[in-house]
Amino acid sequence: MQSATTEDTLAKNHAPDREKYTTLHLASKVRKIIIIGECTLDLIFPADINADSLQIKAVPGGRLLNTAILLGDHGKNVTFVGDAARDRTGDFLINTLRRHNVATTSIDRFTDGVTATNIRFPESGDAATVCVRDYPTERFDVVWPRIDPDDIVVFGTYFAIDERVRPQMLDLLAHAAERDALIVYLPGFLPQQAPRITRVMPTILENLELAQLTVARPTDLTTIFGGGEDCDAAYHRHIEFYCPTMADVDMESSTLTLYHRQAKIERRLEVSGETLHRAAAAIAGLIESLIELNITRHSLATLSPERTAEIATVAADKASKF
Repeated sequence: MQSATTEDTLAKNHAPDREKYTTLHLASKVRKIIIIGECTLDLIFPADINADSLQIKAVPGGRLLNTAILLGDHGKNVTFVGDAARDRTGDFLINTLRRHNVATTSIDRFTDGVTATNIRFPESGDAATVCVRDYPTERFDVVWPRIDPDDIVVFGTYFAIDERVRPQMLDLLAHAAERDALIVYLPGFLPQQAPRITRVMPTILENLELAQLTVARPTDLTTIFGGGEDCDAAYHRHIEFYCPTMADVDMESSTLTLYHRQAKIERRLEVSGETLHRAAAAIAGLIESLIELNITRHSLATLSPERTAEIATVAADKASKF
């Protein structure tokens, strides 16, 4: 048997010091959050549309855009990466992000098309959402944000499987991986955006493989993997192999369930407001927990059950603050 060298002995003796240095280093640096997604305006119709005049609410749409806004409000260093037309809708969304301290220097402003809009009829759920899209042929010509080791990069929704932005997004995600950033994937999209799931499944699986953390809703898992499986089965059968850590955000039961291998930790979400705000708050809480607990790309891969429980607890607590 080969004997230990002096270097081996010194490395072993100084391992706690090295771990302590890593913790102190993360605690002293400002970790940036880069969120890649679609700039969308939601037009929300009232439940009762049997009238000649309706009060329609216009708000920034999508979990990613709203997560960026919440984290910006909490003083985090947030950059949103996406595209929007040079129209009044795009101006509204850009100005909203800026008011909430989110950097917009990586948002491409195109002229040939209009900013994405979702027309929502709340009583009918996602199936009644009308997606209005008029994009140029070439999109996502963005200025890449600076990405440093241990930054957190979040991407997802339909934007992550749209073939029109896929090549550019893959380049950016590959760069994030090379820079040792922690990558988070949100796999949700509206059923009408991808009516033939088999066509986009390879892309979804590739996204799972790129990520260190997947954040999904029960409806996302049903849309992608079918309605015959619960979240436990969907994680172990379809996701764990590609991405060992998954958070299930269930707004109907107000619970956050964090999976890592055999560990399954459930926490109550005490978040008020509309469904979109609550979902964004849960995602923002998860991201803040990764920062507070100094969770990196590499440490997330080797979580103990105790550490998994700690992340879930802190995430639920952080979510309640939004």
